[in-house]
Amino acid sequence: MPETKHPDACRVGVAFIEAQLTTLFAYASLLSDWIDRGAPPPDFAKAVPLLARKRSHPEAHTHSEDGTPMKGPSPEDALSWPSFDTAEKRIAFALIVPCTNAILAVAEYFDIHRLSASRAPEVQFLMRLRDAAVNGNTFSIPADEYMPHAAYAGLIVEPALDGTLLFSDGVRPGFIEFGDTVGLLRYLTKLLKSMQSAISGGDAG
Repeated sequence: MPETKHPDACRVGVAFIEAQLTTLFAYASLLSDWIDRGAPPPDFAKAVPLLARKRSHPEAHTHSEDGTPMKGPSPEDALSWPSFDTAEKRIAFALIVPCTNAILAVAEYFDIHRLSASRAPEVQFLMRLRDAAVNGNTFSIPADEYMPHAAYAGLIVEPALDGTLLFSDGVRPGFIEFGDTVGLLRYLTKLLKSMQSAISGGDAG
């Protein structure tokens, strides 16, 4: 790819994060009605039409090692909604997954494009959330570990958070909420836009 064709990491990053935000808003709008109805376990049978939309042919798939056909999923392999004894736990589970996915996706983008090296407190905050997300929704921060300042809107990641939850599990409170995830991603789009402006200004000079 010619050098002039390389996509700009900041500009593409803004579009990438805005897509994550749009998805979170769409998910939240669907989830609000579900919560109003008491957050009942979802009917997985309703997912069948979308699951049927695929180009792959599992029955033709083989092991690469020996050419042995792989069996299709059996009924007992089918996913089911986890068993929770309270609506709060069901809601917490439903909220954790999309927030975690968005955090992981954006943090990976920052890593790939070396934007995670920024010492901006909000970028370091994002990367610390990523670490907690992949550690079972739990912060793991050794007391003697060097930590660049990681903060966003009055929230600060510090050693005292070691062992605490990133998001609530429906019983214990979490460090952040769904809306904090959205707010952080919105801020990061503004940060990338400002970085892009600085880069463009430097090029122009």
